[in-house]
Amino acid sequence: MMSDDEIRFDGRVALVTGGGRGIGRALSLLLASRGANVVVADSGAALDGAGAEGGAARSVVSQIEAQGGTGLAFTGDLATEQSCGAAIASALDAFGRIDAIAHNASTSPELRPADQLSTRDLEGLMRINPMAALWLARHAWPHMVRQRYGRLVLASSAGIYGSFGNAHYAAAKAAIIGVVRCLALEGAAHGITVNGVAPSARTRMTERLHDTAYSRWLLETMAPEHVAAGSAFLLSEACALNGETISLGGGRIARLRLAESEGVMDVAASPESVGEAMPATMADERMFYPDDLSDRSARVARLFCVSEKLDSSASIAVKPG
Repeated sequence: MMSDDEIRFDGRVALVTGGGRGIGRALSLLLASRGANVVVADSGAALDGAGAEGGAARSVVSQIEAQGGTGLAFTGDLATEQSCGAAIASALDAFGRIDAIAHNASTSPELRPADQLSTRDLEGLMRINPMAALWLARHAWPHMVRQRYGRLVLASSAGIYGSFGNAHYAAAKAAIIGVVRCLALEGAAHGITVNGVAPSARTRMTERLHDTAYSRWLLETMAPEHVAAGSAFLLSEACALNGETISLGGGRIARLRLAESEGVMDVAASPESVGEAMPATMADERMFYPDDLSDRSARVARLFCVSEKLDSSASIAVKPG
């Protein structure tokens, strides 16, 4: 039975990347159950990006249709610009619009220390994470601007905090936060919101963790459906958040923020003076949380008793050429 305050997606069209497994599968099923027409995008590739078979995406679409919903499988490789454009085109061709994009797809190659990093793995991670996010946004943007509505949710990771051998994956996921912050500014005037999620869930990736008490707890506790519920809210008309990254997992919801301390002022231009100032610098006192680069520039300028700021929230701040 549907309540008056139930979040629905009737008439909306959502593209869910990585939609054939894990969090993406849970989200695809949830959105379809709430009335969305869902494009389930999943090439079926292995975690290292090798191979591709579209069975996972087609299986989820079959489940959606068996439950009375509407879905469409897209099995192209989203690590290419051409396939990202084709994914958006498939939504437009089938349903006539694109309202929401949830970009969950990512490879997860073997973890390696810095001197053993593979260029292939690094390039693959960058292409399927920030580059695919930007390609999908670029192809969907004119349609969302025209309809004055759009929702993007891009998957970052708690891996950005740092872990041994994970520099390539963390770099790709940290880049997502920059994409979120910038696209949120660009979309605000057009009814487009862009947010990130840092999920913790039982997925193919976390199932590779060493068998420990912690990993067993995580796999038992962190069902992908909890992340799917949070992503669905961020994709809905009910959500007014923009430019945020939300940590989701196991029923816990938290806000991730970029912070900067007010710092130490009047440090002389010498390495020795910088060294002397470092203990106070690292004391984490008097923190502030900039909304964007303009806000950050204004806050720092005030520390120098200057009332000006960089105007970069609603227009490009540098001269062409």
